[in-house]
Amino acid sequence: MAAKQPARREVGRLEWIVGALGAAIVVAVLGVLTHEALTYHEGAPVLVVKVLDVTPTEGGYVVRFMTENRGPSTAAEVVVAATLTDGDRVIERAETTLDYIARKSDRGAGVILKRDPASATLEIAATSYRKP
Repeated sequence: MAAKQPARREVGRLEWIVGALGAAIVVAVLGVLTHEALTYHEGAPVLVVKVLDVTPTEGGYVVRFMTENRGPSTAAEVVVAATLTDGDRVIERAETTLDYIARKSDRGAGVILKRDPASATLEIAATSYRKP
């Protein structure tokens, strides 16, 4: 009795498409990583703070802001200070610490002030950071 030969399975078109798509994704990821490795340069973080809005609440005025790191390096423990001034006189100051802002990314946060920021000049800025 002759042994029955197993039928040879042909690779379907869908399998080729999925395989090609997977290979394209791998090549793209390797390309991005290579580009990042070749173009990276050391430098200080560039921290830019923008006020998003001010909301009156029972506990005070919540000043929501976005801190963007436009620089080539990551920043950790970023201290953002909000100062309410009337001329040269500081009326109120509040600060918060953002744990981590990766390079070319942003983080949102807020501070709570007792006085209305519309009644004086509000200055908000990153005052310090630590290299992770």
